Amino acid sequence: MAGRPSPPVWSVDLDLLRPIRHLLPHFAANRLGGQSVLAFGLKLWGAVASFGLNWLIARHFGPAGSGQFGIALTTLTITSYCVLVGLDTIVVRTVAGDLAQHKTGEARGVVTSVAKAVAIAGPLVAAILFIYREPLATRVLHQPEMATMLGIMVWALVPLTLQRIVSAALRASNNMLLSQMIDGPAGTTLAAVGLAIGIWAGFAATIVLPAGLYLGGVLVGSAIGWLSFRKTSRAWHAAVPVAIVPLIVAGLPILLSNLSQLFTEWYTTVSLGAHWPVEVVGQYRAAWQFVMLAGLVQIAMEVIIGPRIAAAARIGDTSAIARVARRMVGLVLVLAAPLFIVIFAAPEFLLGIFGPRFVGGSFALQILGIGQLVRLASGPLGVILVMTGNQRWVLVYAGSAVVLCVGFALWLIPLYGAAGAAAATTAAIIGRNLIAVAVVHFVLRINLFRKPAA
Repeated sequence: MAGRPSPPVWSVDLDLLRPIRHLLPHFAANRLGGQSVLAFGLKLWGAVASFGLNWLIARHFGPAGSGQFGIALTTLTITSYCVLVGLDTIVVRTVAGDLAQHKTGEARGVVTSVAKAVAIAGPLVAAILFIYREPLATRVLHQPEMATMLGIMVWALVPLTLQRIVSAALRASNNMLLSQMIDGPAGTTLAAVGLAIGIWAGFAATIVLPAGLYLGGVLVGSAIGWLSFRKTSRAWHAAVPVAIVPLIVAGLPILLSNLSQLFTEWYTTVSLGAHWPVEVVGQYRAAWQFVMLAGLVQIAMEVIIGPRIAAAARIGDTSAIARVARRMVGLVLVLAAPLFIVIFAAPEFLLGIFGPRFVGGSFALQILGIGQLVRLASGPLGVILVMTGNQRWVLVYAGSAVVLCVGFALWLIPLYGAAGAAAATTAAIIGRNLIAVAVVHFVLRINLFRKPAA
């Protein structure tokens, strides 16, 4: 008697696909998973471009060139945040709320007022830095040979700040792809490609070339962003006048929060250059590249969940805030785990990618890895405080982080070099996050680490 025909060897048990089919809707373009994948992909593009640019600088100009570019870039970054005064975050929060209520005229008014303020402040600050570039290089950065490169890079302050404003406006209007594309990846990619061509053609003689290419890349990114925003906002109503002073006042705590994080990177880098050869600064900056990669997932996720947390805060739904934050922490730790394993188990391998002279920063990389791991496991604390309107508490943990950073840097950097700088950075990160966790838990009554009882 003939039996039932056996299934072909290539057939697939549909029951095995049910879990996958169940997960797929969560990764739709309008869901947190899908938007997170998109944001992560764009942030990954930017990180790869930044890594490629720094790798080319390290391989061609050595640790000294890498250190000089790192000092100039961190100085430019921290200055740009001072010019922005937290207004980019205010644009996201305010414009997203206005658009949710179909107040397109108010949304346009916020973007217009902020862009005008930044367009005035940026050139003024850039001109001052250009005039005093030599005292800045000699007395503050302790690198007199950097004056020429600073004279070029300070002008990137203007397009860089305008780029961040338009990126925030696009993000608030749900144009995540355009927002994240112009906020780093596009300009950095152009700079990396230009430097690769310059090295191949044989005219990359000095570190001045990467500085000029970075300026050009930021100019292109800013131009693309504003052209995109003009198209996006074409159907909006005419701008409703918005006073800029209240927006600046609201942005001050955010500025201090940003500065506390950027200050640790800038101050430890500059302090390291003041006490140790610039080659050691290059090793430290190379270690930073991998630590930044580890935090890439969190940065991408925060881009997505910021408006969600703001919306939940408007209706007082703290359980939704905690739920979104817990999901983010889980995703971040899982996705970043492979890199952390290599950071702690084989730091020499990672730094060896930049060249054998960078391996001396291995211990610093491991110490920085500890700080980054604490940061990722703590959750999106800063986003929660800002998007719920509790940015005044940012002043508390931001100030504490600065004090810890300066204290440990003064003590450890002269003794231990890059490892001391890494320890000062990690101490600041741990202190800042412990305070922020306490504020979120005891003041906002949001428990990020325990699910509510059913």
